Amino acid sequence: MGLAQFFRRDIPGLACGPGGADLVQLFRCPFTHGPYLERQYRLRWRQAEQTEHAERFVTAPPEVPLLRAEHELPEPCVLHPEEVDTYPWAEDDPLPASLIARIDAWDDAQVAEHGPDAPIYQYDLSIPPGWRVGGYPSWASTGPMAVDCASCATPMRLLLTAEGYEMDAGSHSWVPVEDRDPTLRGKASIRGGQSVAQPTRLRFGRDRDLHVFTCPADPGHSPQWVLS
Repeated sequence: MGLAQFFRRDIPGLACGPGGADLVQLFRCPFTHGPYLERQYRLRWRQAEQTEHAERFVTAPPEVPLLRAEHELPEPCVLHPEEVDTYPWAEDDPLPASLIARIDAWDDAQVAEHGPDAPIYQYDLSIPPGWRVGGYPSWASTGPMAVDCASCATPMRLLLTAEGYEMDAGSHSWVPVEDRDPTLRGKASIRGGQSVAQPTRLRFGRDRDLHVFTCPADPGHSPQWVLS
């Protein structure tokens, strides 16, 4: 089942695939596997020029199998990429301890001045929620971890992140202006409710982020999938 496809011409920061491939597609098996009900994903790289000039296209998508829940089937939607500055997760290894201490002190000062709705680094300034290409991984559920290539042990690079929600109560500053009621905060501030907050209708794990890592030394090496 296709979840997404990205062209480098639309997203300059998108890494190249094997042989300079400039189109990447993300697929997920619609069924769970094994005793732990694990998901299986596949990353497929293509040359955009070759696919756009192909002699034959699928005229109709494959039939969707019977699924257990509505969130198993993606809602078709078009991406409108926006470039933003992101910063590392402020816990353990991604940043020096001295810098994390300064961030914690700044957070405490913001809460003391503005109350519980004050902006904080981790949720309002560092990493946006939702689907994103590149940048830094969020580690809200697992804590930071090293992700090395299984083939050559090179530290892997975050290719893309998939998430069920584009906005949530803990990241008010990332809600697009056109979807936000400036007089409110949290989920109550989202104009349009659930359909705006969760446009793809998908869920990953227990509402966690699916991080897709690739090897910068050789993009042909197998990617890694991390739920965090």
